[in-house]
Amino acid sequence: MALLGRHAAIHRFGTDQFTGNILFAVFFVLSVGLYCGFQSVIEDVFNRLSTLFRRREVMAIAETPTGEKVSVSTTDVPKIQEQCSTPIPETACVAENKGESKVAIHMNENRPFEVLEIVDDMRHIRFPDGEEAYVGMELSDDEILIEKSYNDSRDYDAELEEAYNVYLDSMTDEERYDHEHGVTRIQKKREYDDDVGFFSSVCIQDVHKNPDGSTLIEETEQEVYVTPDGSVYYLEDMGPICDFYEKHKDNVESHEEIMTRKQRCDEAFNELKRHEELYNLEQVSFICAYITHTMEQFMESHELDKLHNNAKIWTVNPLARFDAVQLRSNHLTKEDLKHLGYNVGKFLRLQGGVIARFVKKVFEKPFESTHVRTIEQKLRESKSTKERIPIHTADQMDKLFAHFQRYGNIYPGILDKK
Repeated sequence: MALLGRHAAIHRFGTDQFTGNILFAVFFVLSVGLYCGFQSVIEDVFNRLSTLFRRREVMAIAETPTGEKVSVSTTDVPKIQEQCSTPIPETACVAENKGESKVAIHMNENRPFEVLEIVDDMRHIRFPDGEEAYVGMELSDDEILIEKSYNDSRDYDAELEEAYNVYLDSMTDEERYDHEHGVTRIQKKREYDDDVGFFSSVCIQDVHKNPDGSTLIEETEQEVYVTPDGSVYYLEDMGPICDFYEKHKDNVESHEEIMTRKQRCDEAFNELKRHEELYNLEQVSFICAYITHTMEQFMESHELDKLHNNAKIWTVNPLARFDAVQLRSNHLTKEDLKHLGYNVGKFLRLQGGVIARFVKKVFEKPFESTHVRTIEQKLRESKSTKERIPIHTADQMDKLFAHFQRYGNIYPGILDKK
């Protein structure tokens, strides 16, 4: 077609050779493209045409008098009949079209079963009583009948009962009890809490140095028990531990009892601690109020705050470092300052040496040349009636504290009441 187009373009339409060659190339490419695009369609059309004119081949399965089965085409049937001693009856053939399932025809009226179909070297047969079965091609009619007679004679109920009795006889006593009482047992893995230890094994090495310079290491697996806190007990240690437990188990508290008692102790301690903290806060408030009531007129406000802070520290740490304070005037004697320290110290139930140290460190300037020992010996000393801070006993300070808890103020007159 490309050549015809080139020839027509040159000789019919008068184009030059170059243009004709171009047209030839274009027609050639288009022809190849059309062929490639419609190739599958063209092949399919030719295949269908060849199928229409192809002769259908029919196969037949014939059985000779000796029992031999022969597969022949329909054109070979007369030839096979000539070779057989007796003609092959029409009913002895199974027609088969290639690509189709095999359909059986009654082969012999005297045969004890009917062949329905042949599939994958197996015969699908039906007996006169209507029972169907699949048998191999290699089995003869007698073998098939013997097998059927055996199956018909079997008592399946009796065999099932016998198998059941054998199953019961093979049971253990526990399994028989479970079977008779409807008991089902399942295996369940126990889960432990974190406060339970575990068994494990470690490798113990024994190193031997040989004379030839080589080393022999003997490794032994050792069973161990690891407690929740990480302690390790070897297997040989478990015997004495168990003996001790058996001997004292009646007097040993269980883990739950110990934890319960510990929890109760912790709760009681926390409660006591809360009460103590509240009591300490009340103590500090009382001491600060007492110091304010006693020293307010003799100290500047910022110095009074320093004295309050020293008193707060003193309630927590009796031997702490204290800041020295300055008095406004010399109206207070050394005995007054010692009495102040004595009253507060006795309320806190402190010893004389601790009280003397507090007095010397806080009122540093008046007692700069006085030793702590001397102050301790003269804490309760009174030299004149001009002293402004009287001495109070621990009971008197407790009485002032009780009044402060109830009314929130310092009232020394309560000490005169009985």
